[in-house]
Amino acid sequence: MTVKAARPLPTREFLNLLPDLVREALPPELKDFQVRGPMFSLIGFYYEDPKVHYEVWLQSRLRRVEIGLHFEGPASANLQGLERVSQHADEIVQRLGPGVEGELWDKGWTRVHEGIPLEERTPEYARRLATRVAAFIEVLEPIRRSGPRP
Repeated sequence: MTVKAARPLPTREFLNLLPDLVREALPPELKDFQVRGPMFSLIGFYYEDPKVHYEVWLQSRLRRVEIGLHFEGPASANLQGLERVSQHADEIVQRLGPGVEGELWDKGWTRVHEGIPLEERTPEYARRLATRVAAFIEVLEPIRRSGPRP
């Protein structure tokens, strides 16, 4: 008897698994995020302002996933957010690993992100990805909240 491997989930279906899985992996005080998307190959999670959000972006052609905290509001606020997070760079690298970096990005936006290999879009991979997103939120959200609120 031959057992066929499960087909990868369609992108939208895969991304729709993430909100509940991320909530499961977070402590109670961080479970109350809102969801933006999925839109095409990305989904976002935010608290007060959707312009400041955690994002999962499946980059199929590059065979990678970007996970990050994005600041996509006014340029000055974005820079302040990145600077606040950068003040904790040693702690962030210690807790999340050396692949995490902060940078100025497109349109005056900023982000703290990492790229990881894209695997087959299975429920198991969604669970592992959600665990990583939850780690980003646990480490970065208290830092983000320590600054001015929208």
